[in-house]
Amino acid sequence: MPLNVPVTLTLPPLDQPFTVHADRQRWSPERLAAEPDGRAALEAAVRAGVRSAAAACAYAGLTEPEITVTEHPDGSVAMTARVLCDEPECHAAAGGRAFDTTESAEARACADWAAEKQLGLAAGGAARHRDHTLARTLERARRRRAGRGLMLVGGVMAAAGWPMSEYDYQRPADLPGNGLSAYLGENLGQFCDTLGNPLLYAGIAVFFYGFVRAVTK
Repeated sequence: MPLNVPVTLTLPPLDQPFTVHADRQRWSPERLAAEPDGRAALEAAVRAGVRSAAAACAYAGLTEPEITVTEHPDGSVAMTARVLCDEPECHAAAGGRAFDTTESAEARACADWAAEKQLGLAAGGAARHRDHTLARTLERARRRRAGRGLMLVGGVMAAAGWPMSEYDYQRPADLPGNGLSAYLGENLGQFCDTLGNPLLYAGIAVFFYGFVRAVTK
């Protein structure tokens, strides 16, 4: 199961992006017995899996992976090989992938492993850090959505306010001054004079406030 897991760790004063290139395989007793040296073959397989997870990454191809071995009561053996990469391109590529249920468990384990490697956190601390990082990510996403919504509202306000601020009713010379059309035109002109500029300026302010919220981390 080759995986590329994006991880963001807080290394003051910045958030540092990493990627864990990993592969986890579990071989049954029968499969292990089919090889001259089953454990060596399994280790070679997970090493190759790390390389295949990110074929273009020098870290995955050249760095010695850390290998974890888990023995199960049924005689099967699982090995996980992991490499920590700090290339921005790998982090960006890994961020666009969704994990299924099985992969999500391994992705969480990779995030904990990266936190332990970089921050010296034990499993509980790594989990808390992961939860804190997730909360920060969700908060940033919420701010971006709110900012885009404010930009939309501000744009609509400004788009409505600008023509209103430019509207200047002039009663035609042949239109009676006491007619309904003249009355409506004059009142519409007063309405636009009163609200046009405030609506325009308020829309611009709301738009730029939304822009700041959308781009601020």
